[in-house]
Amino acid sequence: MACVPLDQSGSGDGNNRKRLVYEDFNYEYEIKTVQLYPNLQVQNNTLQPAVLPLSQESLLVLAFDDLVEEIDNYYAKIIHCNRNWQPSQLNDLEFLDEYNEFPINDYDFSVNTRTPYVHYKLALPRVKLPGNYLLKVYRSNEADVVLTRRFMIFDNAIQINSDQSLSALNSVIRTNQQISFDLSYANSGLDIRNPLQNIAVVIRQNQRWDNAITELKPSFIREGQQVLEYRHFNLENNFPGGNEFRFFDLRSLQHFGQNVDAVRIGPTDVKARILVDLPRTGQAYAQNNDLNGNFIVANADTGDGNLDGDYVDITFTLQTEPTGGQVFVYGALSNWRHQNPMTYDSLFGGYRSVLKLKQGWYDYQYEIRGDSLKSYHYEGSHFGTENQYEIFAYYYDINRRIDLLVGYYAFGVNSRNR
Repeated sequence: MACVPLDQSGSGDGNNRKRLVYEDFNYEYEIKTVQLYPNLQVQNNTLQPAVLPLSQESLLVLAFDDLVEEIDNYYAKIIHCNRNWQPSQLNDLEFLDEYNEFPINDYDFSVNTRTPYVHYKLALPRVKLPGNYLLKVYRSNEADVVLTRRFMIFDNAIQINSDQSLSALNSVIRTNQQISFDLSYANSGLDIRNPLQNIAVVIRQNQRWDNAITELKPSFIREGQQVLEYRHFNLENNFPGGNEFRFFDLRSLQHFGQNVDAVRIGPTDVKARILVDLPRTGQAYAQNNDLNGNFIVANADTGDGNLDGDYVDITFTLQTEPTGGQVFVYGALSNWRHQNPMTYDSLFGGYRSVLKLKQGWYDYQYEIRGDSLKSYHYEGSHFGTENQYEIFAYYYDINRRIDLLVGYYAFGVNSRNR
């Protein structure tokens, strides 16, 4: 079991108590490949964000693997949160029609894999209010949490009109993407007497929370039209464009996919090595299709990969001079978290890291933390990079003292629509 945060009221001895993190988080090493996605009839629906309209008939689906040979008793609970991802004061019956504990009884054992695991699935119940929610999965004891995932339910009472445009400042015009937009609340039916206090906006890039823009205030208020403008000129609504993600194709263990250098299949495990990577600093932008940092589980040899996809110890190598900061393999494959820092190998002349991942197609990048260099130092940043953005508009209900998600808009931005 991996080291996890302890509950502030517990010692972590025999009680196995863990501090609840209101983020996308795996609390144990054996919990792998967690996906929360809408059950839509579209190809690769696991790539879709965990966001649904309140009126949507489809449900959100949770899927994850437990790298053990026996089943466990898992339960799920939903927590309503305010826009800052802290629990609201609502009781369960105010946002749910049923008792807030859902046993996860849909499970299957892995088939012909060297790493045994149990694959679990749960269709989440519908909720009655728009807003932010945290899904908590735990064993029979609610304090024994194993994973948490965020999801959002929205009601488009507020209309969002985006205007993707180049960054206005010359200093960042080649590296950043500026997200400009308007909010119209004229026909919202909401009691918005002071929009600066009643409305809050969050912008997210590629389903990431670590670099999300929060508490963005409007640049101008047109009270007569009941419109809020968000067209800033001091980087308030700017994101580094980044670069197209690196990727590797490990859907097959018999036939090497793109960017896979070697695979060794042993009697009890599988190891693979990705082709050596080099820094892309200073290189010109080159467009290619990627998954915006996400991944797809698949086994091209035998099936869909959910039950017969094996887990592989994958070695990443970045050939470069050492830096003063820590280097990480980064993307949805790391839950968008900076964990498992790479180590520098002076004989090789670069950084190495090993991650245990399920067979599939994975995007990734290298990021630096704790150094004077920018986080995208090894990747570069370009205004023309294709990225996905989401705008969330929250209304503060003063009577219930909660934040409701009353506007949502998702779009892609790249050099072709500039």
